[in-house]
Amino acid sequence: MSEILIAVLLALTLDYLIPDRQGIKPFAWYRDWAESIEERFNGGKRVHGIGAVALAILPILAGVAVIHYILGELGWILQFIFNVIVLYVCVDVSRLSKTANAVSMALESGDADEANEQLQVLTGKSTTDVNETEIARAAVEGVLKQGNTLIISPIFWFILLGPFGAVLQRLSSILDSLWGHRYERFAEFGWAAARFDDVLGWVPARITALSYALMGSFEDALHCWRKRVGVWSDINSGPLLASGFGAMHMQSCDMSADEGEYEEQSLELTVVPDAGHVRRAVALVWRVLLLWLVVGILMAGAHLAGFISS
Repeated sequence: MSEILIAVLLALTLDYLIPDRQGIKPFAWYRDWAESIEERFNGGKRVHGIGAVALAILPILAGVAVIHYILGELGWILQFIFNVIVLYVCVDVSRLSKTANAVSMALESGDADEANEQLQVLTGKSTTDVNETEIARAAVEGVLKQGNTLIISPIFWFILLGPFGAVLQRLSSILDSLWGHRYERFAEFGWAAARFDDVLGWVPARITALSYALMGSFEDALHCWRKRVGVWSDINSGPLLASGFGAMHMQSCDMSADEGEYEEQSLELTVVPDAGHVRRAVALVWRVLLLWLVVGILMAGAHLAGFISS
């Protein structure tokens, strides 16, 4: 338990000290490779997508396993360093915070075009209508979702499966962003990538959503989670956004109609999103991370004191 906690703390420290990875984009090559796989395998059927996901993930996991084993044979400290580096590559706390704050600063200065460009860096997509309110809302949604994808979820899978879990989670997230069946081209081919990412993200997303509630307005977050989760089609984005918006007092989830009618209504926020809400979303994600670090430190201390057995 202590070794895992130290690895997580060191990885997060590296992310803070070297947020830009010295200019290296560790997953840029993987995106290019995945796109080349899609060009060769996309025959418009689900079975093709299943094979493509296996081809895109299994060789990387095999490579991680081989390196992990060899370093373990050479010495546990080398294996430990490898684990820290892998998690450091998979988490992206500083970039998320820096990019979201760049959106916020651009909005405050009234530069909607710059804010839209930074939004594209943050989420991978910009708004079609360069509107400050829509940009702020999209940025808040991006922060709430990526707080799980880039922070909590890789750490969760690292705790369970070590470096294999962290790598598996990041690769599945990338494949879902590239192939997820949101467009006609990936309607069937992207089914496997989308479902695989949904499965890996199911538990971490709900842990993150509960954490948003704990670190924000608990009652409002849980109420919105229960009432408004169905507004979003994605099974993992639903809890994250419903809880996050509720925790930040950005939506009211009081029922004013029958439940069936309520679920059909489009989501309307009770506030006009602005730069301040983007910063608050970033602060909420940081509080969630600190919460679980404190929990981990307390559990490690209890373990060392003998209150928790191995």
